Amino acid sequence: MQSRMTKRLVAVSMATALAAGLVGCSGPDGGGDGGEGGVTITFWDHSGNPTRAETYEALIEEFEKTHEGITVDFLTLPSDSAFEKIQTSLASSDAPDIASLSGTFVAPFTGQDALLNLDDRFADSPLADELEPGLVDVMRNDSRDGGLYALPYTLTYGIMWYRTDLWAEAGYPDGPATWDDFYAGAEKLTSPKDGQYGFAMRGGAGGVFQFLQAMYAQSGVETLFDDDGVSTIDDPANLEAFTQYVGLYKNATSEADLGYGYPDMVAAFDSGAAASLQHNLGSYGEHAATLGENFAGIPLPESADGKRVVITDPIPSFAIFKETEHPDETWEFLEFMLSESSNGALNETIGQIPSNIESRSEAWVSDLQSVSAASEWMNGDVTLMSAPTYLPDYGTIMRNEMEPELQRVLLGELDPADFLHSWADRMTEAQQAYLGDK
Repeated sequence: MQSRMTKRLVAVSMATALAAGLVGCSGPDGGGDGGEGGVTITFWDHSGNPTRAETYEALIEEFEKTHEGITVDFLTLPSDSAFEKIQTSLASSDAPDIASLSGTFVAPFTGQDALLNLDDRFADSPLADELEPGLVDVMRNDSRDGGLYALPYTLTYGIMWYRTDLWAEAGYPDGPATWDDFYAGAEKLTSPKDGQYGFAMRGGAGGVFQFLQAMYAQSGVETLFDDDGVSTIDDPANLEAFTQYVGLYKNATSEADLGYGYPDMVAAFDSGAAASLQHNLGSYGEHAATLGENFAGIPLPESADGKRVVITDPIPSFAIFKETEHPDETWEFLEFMLSESSNGALNETIGQIPSNIESRSEAWVSDLQSVSAASEWMNGDVTLMSAPTYLPDYGTIMRNEMEPELQRVLLGELDPADFLHSWADRMTEAQQAYLGDK
């Protein structure tokens, strides 16, 4: 069942895109006049997701109807280069007023004093009683001074998407229930001569984090750092799991997976070229648009000794940039975006769990298979670990340093053990520096 807000969005989203021409037509000009007596604020989305962009457009139209004098220019950025594009805009004093941010962006942006502190505004807002406190705490932990510089709009976890028809034909009607099922089934479903592969691997941009999630889920290692602040990434159990996962490359994936970023692996899965995909709840909308009901999402399997270990995805958020000339109007827009109806509509579109607790009572939350399943197993016996996005160097380590090294591992040019040792050393170095500064 669709929520009231979602039904309205379906009706107006295309009209908004055509009539208002919001996507891509606004330059990053930092705002300006929105007509006589009005203002224009700029809003950038980091996701690069076209389905999400349509919902943003419709929400913007709703906002502009009820907030006369405020115009919102919207731009959606390619996800793989969003951080760099925002950094470039900051360097040229041409930043947007507000943006959606990946969880890895908040620490570096607060470190360079780029974001507006939201503590006072949040304390006086209805959102203080509506947003899940644990997610708000993550936002505070990601800043150097414990201040609130961003507000979360969603919660998501890593899951396995699989084609129900293909896996059933391979003898797994409920999908891969164990890691052994996954590895055996992925190879069984691979036939290069037919252009069919068991798995779409994210070997390119953004892939390191997904290897991290899969590795800890399979190994059952329950801490990211030991009591001395030393990374557990190169734990022997992680090495065993990582080596097996790496072994999927070219045995259950295409050779092109080496360079796959988010759009590439989603396209492979949605086209039927790949029978499974590791991502998170957020790609639901794209799968549903192409595959209808012919797919499902399940949690990453438990470890061999029955542990369910989950590294949650970095928490996406909305943040206002400090150089905005319209902080009050921009806050009005942020507050609107996190209201019960707007937050529910956005999360129904992207298939994730709303940060606004009141939005979670909407029917779609229980009706949507992937969200319902994720909520159910998260309430069980699970070890939850947050990605250490509070480390200022976390994003740099994961994107700039480890991604090319991971590709060397996949190509057989770098030993998996050497890669994990190097990765662990960098994470330990970052953690020790962070602890030393506190």
